[in-house]
Amino acid sequence: MYARLVRRHTQGRERFAKWEWAVNRRFRTGPLGAVTIDALDEIRDHHLHALEHYRSRDGKVSIYKLRSVAADETVRTWHVLLRYVDSYSTPIALRPATSRSSLIDLMNLQLFPKLSSETRFNVYGLRAIDARQLATGPTRALLPPDIGLIRNADAVIVDFTDRPFDPTEFSRACAVAEQIAAVGAKSV
Repeated sequence: MYARLVRRHTQGRERFAKWEWAVNRRFRTGPLGAVTIDALDEIRDHHLHALEHYRSRDGKVSIYKLRSVAADETVRTWHVLLRYVDSYSTPIALRPATSRSSLIDLMNLQLFPKLSSETRFNVYGLRAIDARQLATGPTRALLPPDIGLIRNADAVIVDFTDRPFDPTEFSRACAVAEQIAAVGAKSV
């Protein structure tokens, strides 16, 4: 028994920490493999594959470690949190300005350079009205500069790819998503 506990806290420490976080926060593991996420309809041409998946028991929150394969065989790994909400507008996004790559790059959204900041976020969207509302609203102040945000028809998507996929970041991403959902509910 002693050897088993030592092994769990040394060799399998990362996996055990994720399992412990999931149990304490009432999450469970979700299906792995090829995945279709309705909130990410815009990136269907990039085949998404779930490497790790945790979802809340009420089904409102899902955390994914995704791998995407583009048409040119480019493979990327993404860390994404989906928080389902009642409703929002057309897809709009805040992309971290200093990030090399973001899940937002895979989406077919237009950049709004006049609404963007060189140091924090670039604003993307389909309609200028929605992009302006996101750029001037309180949501921008809630995000750390290395986390991206996509507001979609029925979800808030937090892209924390530049951060580790671990329980500390899960908790931080959940807190950010809850705050953004609360702000979005008040502004609608």
